[in-house]
Amino acid sequence: MRILKKQILLVIGLLIILSSCEHDDPKTVKRRGERQIYVLTSEGHIYDLMGDKIMELPDCEYASEIISDGDDYFVSGKNSKGKVGYWKNGKWNTLHLDFIDDVEHETQGIAKWDYYIYLFDYPFILKNSGIFPLDDCEDFNPSGRCLAVSNGKCYLTGMEYHGDDNLPNDAVLYYEHKGRYAKAILPKPSPDLSGHATCIHAYDTFHTIVGGHVGHEPCIWVDQQLQVLPRICNPPTPEYDLPLGHVSSVTKLNGHIYACGYEEDDNSNMRAVLWVDGVPQFVQSPRQEKMRFSFADELIAYGDDLYMLTFECYEQKLANGETENNIDILIWMNERIIAKYNNIDVVNFTVV
Repeated sequence: MRILKKQILLVIGLLIILSSCEHDDPKTVKRRGERQIYVLTSEGHIYDLMGDKIMELPDCEYASEIISDGDDYFVSGKNSKGKVGYWKNGKWNTLHLDFIDDVEHETQGIAKWDYYIYLFDYPFILKNSGIFPLDDCEDFNPSGRCLAVSNGKCYLTGMEYHGDDNLPNDAVLYYEHKGRYAKAILPKPSPDLSGHATCIHAYDTFHTIVGGHVGHEPCIWVDQQLQVLPRICNPPTPEYDLPLGHVSSVTKLNGHIYACGYEEDDNSNMRAVLWVDGVPQFVQSPRQEKMRFSFADELIAYGDDLYMLTFECYEQKLANGETENNIDILIWMNERIIAKYNNIDVVNFTVV
């Protein structure tokens, strides 16, 4: 009987281990020809890789981010009826939450793990219908894509604003702690410099990469350790505490850390930059017209491929001899342009 009980307990233990492993297994990676690219605009319109509009989100006042999970895509934003929730595959889902206050709600970030949806609705992180407050967040300003989840661990990043006190701002990272979210101030080379965190990637449960800038310099924080990134150009130092370079998106792929954003060239124009393990390189399409500025906005690692969203502004000559600015919105896969958009207000994109 004792032997039988031990065997039963062993089987149960193995089943628990196997079932827990299923949650952390990566989703099936589609082959390149089977993947879809969905581009989101601030109005809640979704375009495909060919530039065709495939969806207008219902009751959408403002869309802030699109993510994917398998064949499904999810969008955060502001519902025109003042509801708290998100859009899944174009259909609105209301979260029935008991908020104490009576204010308008606008979800500024979205993440997903297993069957949990995470939303940031200041000053709370929502996990399905659970409400988790942020500690000490009176002066907190979230970044554009502020949420990241790895194996059920959720993180939030942004900036703590001290402008009213004439003090430098701080880059901050929030993490789960005893049913709330505790705040960590990310390090700076000097307390006299401002820090600004605008993006985050979480991996292997407890590890994070945060991107932004400190003072004039682009930087990342790997597990809260500061790494100032090198710049290619050396323009004049601005009079005020404005960045000469900035990181707007980070990810990790095949053991390498990728960061993208911009730096100012010698003429003080923004140039799109991709850092690979800290080494910078300019990103530019082969257009021949005079480029006014460019910047790289988002990175997505999918399978063994790296996708990137960039913006390029060119000076275009008209038939009457005048000039106008023309903006190309580009999606790259590895080092090749795979999509181009014009005249739409792109927020971000996802790979489905």
